[in-house]
Amino acid sequence: MADDRTLLVIDDEEVVCQACRRIFSRQGFQVEVNTDARQGLTWAIEKDYLIILLDIKMPNMDGIEFLERLRQKKPGVPVLIITGYPSIPSASAAMRLGACDYVTKPFTSEEIVWAVQRVLRTSQMASDGQEAPVGDEEPAPTGESAATLFWDESWVRIEVDGSACVGAVVPGLRGASIAAVRLPRIGEVVYQGLPFAGVTTSANSTLTVPAPISGVVMAVNETMLANRPDLLAVDPCGEGFLACLCTTRHEEEGNCHARRVLLVNANAASAAEQIRKLAFLGCQVEQASDRDAVLAALAADGGRAVFIDATSLGDSGPALVEQINRRAPHARVVVVGASGGAAETAYRKHKIFYYAVEPFTDNEIADILTAVFQTREAQPPERQPKRTAPEPISGISITNRNLHKVQLLAGPGLLWGNEGLGAQLGKKLLAKMLPVVVTPGEAYLTPANILKAAGACDRVMVLLARDSGLLPGSLARNTKPEFDVDPGEASGKVTILAVQPDSLGGFASLDARTITALADHIVWDMASY
Repeated sequence: MADDRTLLVIDDEEVVCQACRRIFSRQGFQVEVNTDARQGLTWAIEKDYLIILLDIKMPNMDGIEFLERLRQKKPGVPVLIITGYPSIPSASAAMRLGACDYVTKPFTSEEIVWAVQRVLRTSQMASDGQEAPVGDEEPAPTGESAATLFWDESWVRIEVDGSACVGAVVPGLRGASIAAVRLPRIGEVVYQGLPFAGVTTSANSTLTVPAPISGVVMAVNETMLANRPDLLAVDPCGEGFLACLCTTRHEEEGNCHARRVLLVNANAASAAEQIRKLAFLGCQVEQASDRDAVLAALAADGGRAVFIDATSLGDSGPALVEQINRRAPHARVVVVGASGGAAETAYRKHKIFYYAVEPFTDNEIADILTAVFQTREAQPPERQPKRTAPEPISGISITNRNLHKVQLLAGPGLLWGNEGLGAQLGKKLLAKMLPVVVTPGEAYLTPANILKAAGACDRVMVLLARDSGLLPGSLARNTKPEFDVDPGEASGKVTILAVQPDSLGGFASLDARTITALADHIVWDMASY
């Protein structure tokens, strides 16, 4: 019987073995690696593995011979092929010998994780005599004691097994209710900051939720939210969670932060209720009931948001805010007042972030928390004496720090050098001190010119606006060539970056946050190859 969490990686490239070890160890797997195919075959026959990741091109013994010998002893063990040279004959031979799927080098964490999870999922269903699932799964989040961290309004909680439970405290619901929730698909690769889920309100507005972390969607909370979409408002960090992911860039994406709140409330009963509500919204709350406790808490940690309960503090509240401003000038102070309260003018004489009237009763608190803990400031538009004409570009080339020449090709009307995604890409690449060459004008993308570019570069990335049925701004990345085309020397060099377009078929009306996140991921891809 195979160890439920042990994988074997056989590849003559040590860097591939170590990448797989790093990626799958953080998924909770035990990973064994071997760069010698013959020794690896001995391991594969003598031990029981959950899955084997096998390079198809190796010295001494290639992947096809390895599979032939393995199948004589172990006909049922799942095998995933890793190849830098995808071709019809090798792929067909591997599939005939029982390989379940293949990934091409260089692969991303997302690609290899989803390939392995897909193979394991299919193998498990086959062994149980069931068809592979196409619908939802509803896992119960297990790590309730784990920290809830936020990327804007979206949150992530890393569970004990290394998976990530994700959700959102959705702003913009004041005076409205949630009518429906659109969840990602199982198997979908999501990227931090890009659209992940959609929320339709009773006012027929649609709110887009960004992914708080990159990864592969392994399960979604479909049935629960279909029956009770209001859970996303009343218990967003509990039963109203959205999905579970296998994280893929957790170490690299250090952009999530806790929502730490110092609640100043002299009334024990109302303080307990406010703490309960803030905790349901993912906040880490400390209470202080008097001046000395407040100042002591700020001396220990002045980086928290401060919520002042105006009713419980009475006339002493405004003076306390003045002291908070002196002791912790960067703290964002939110005053929670009662309807008809007379102290608002006195509070506004001091520096406060927001004065709210009973924000816990109408969902305004979600908007306030999003504003208070916003970490990405909106970029003001650049001043221009007059509107300049758009400057279309068809490509951007760099030589990255690995000395690889990488070229990004874009379809007509997608990139502009002086605005939108094109301008962001140029600025972010220059900020990394990389030599950038921009190709002006528009050019249609054809297989011939893509393969020509691949022949002259180490990597070609093709940016397309393609309808994949996702939320506008979502990114789908693919490195597999079409099997009816043999790209020859360009094998493994071409990556398709397909972005779900806006209603006009391009990127022009995507919001600034999505454009910035898209640029970040494309730049990361170009610079890290």
